[in-house]
Parts: sequence; structure tokens; C-alpha cells
Amino acid sequence: MPTINIEFSDEEYRVLSDEYKKMCIEWLRANAASTPPPFEQWLSTHLMAGADSVAPADRDVAELRIFNAIEKLIISLQTHGFSLAHLGRYGSSPAESAAALAQAISRDLALAHPRAKRIQELVEYYSKSPKEIADLAHVVMTNRAYGALHEAYRKLVERTETALDHLDEEKALGRVEGAMAILVSLQVISRHAAKEQTEAFKAALRDRKK
Repeated sequence: MPTINIEFSDEEYRVLSDEYKKMCIEWLRANAASTPPPFEQWLSTHLMAGADSVAPADRDVAELRIFNAIEKLIISLQTHGFSLAHLGRYGSSPAESAAALAQAISRDLALAHPRAKRIQELVEYYSKSPKEIADLAHVVMTNRAYGALHEAYRKLVERTETALDHLDEEKALGRVEGAMAILVSLQVISRHAAKEQTEAFKAALRDRKK
């Protein structure tokens, strides 16, 4: 049998000791030939009886309070500038992820199945994709998109330089300047940096003529 150590305050221990003494007196009055159980055994039975005596209605009230707290948290996120996001990890769909999260929460908090189902519905309804959150936060470009566009521009410059033998220099410069204008409009690069890179490409064209 596992051993569980429980600490009581002095007042709690005094109350329990008084209850145990009263139990012993009643025990001996009913059957003087037998011996009352030890304090530890009586305490274990007493605590279990207290746990079993919790009415189903009380459990429902406790569950409802927990659920209301979870519901309030989820609903209040967006009004305070936060949001639930489904990142799509492990190849799971938003519905599958919401179900797994709801099951984990209900299991940890010992909630009944209907509560878990309702939590799943809340998570599904209020969760958003990373793109939706980026739009809500007015994020023009993510870090991954920044990198992809920079790489696309670099490859464009490389192809343009390679094609200079049969491509008019004015058209080559127009191609580079056009791509740079797009990056500026998307706020991927500043106008100052764009001007520097354009000047660098012009310098490369001049060096090619020498």
C-alpha cells in the first residue's frame, strides 16, 4: 500500500484529534470488548468518506466554474490583442488539434465528456490560421516571405547578368529596377537600400563595358 504524507495545521490536527476521541468513546460504548482503529486508519477512512460524500450537484458546480473560466479566457483573448493559432504541426487538421487539446484539458481537470466537446467547439471557433493572425496584426510580410523574396531577387539579378550578352542593358536595368520597386512597395527593403542595390547593378554594367 502506498504511503501518503499529509501535513495539517495545528488547528486542523486539534479538530481531527477531537473527532477521533469522540469516535473512540462512541466505539467503546457500543462494544467495549473491541479496540477502536488506530488514528491513522481512522483518518484514512474519514478522508475517503469525505471525498465520497461530495454530492454530484457539487461536482457539477465545480465543473461548471472550471469550464466558465476556460470559456472566458478563450473568448477574451482577441479583445485584449491575443488570439489562438493553429500552426498545423504534425500534419493534423485544426479540428483534430482542437479535439486533442480539449481531451487533454478535460483529462487534466477531470471534466466530463460534454465539457470536453464544448471546449473543442470553442477552440475550433476561435482559433485562426497564422495567415489570419498576420492579417489581423497588419503584418505585411512574414520572415519566411522576406527570405523567399530576397532569394528570388538575387536569382533574378544572376539570370539578368548571365543574359546580358543577348539582352539590352536598358531592359536589364529595367528588369532589376522593376523587381526592386516591388520589394519596396511590399516593405521588404527600404528605398535607400533599394537605391544602393540599383546603383551597384549599374556599376556592374559599367564595369562590363570596360
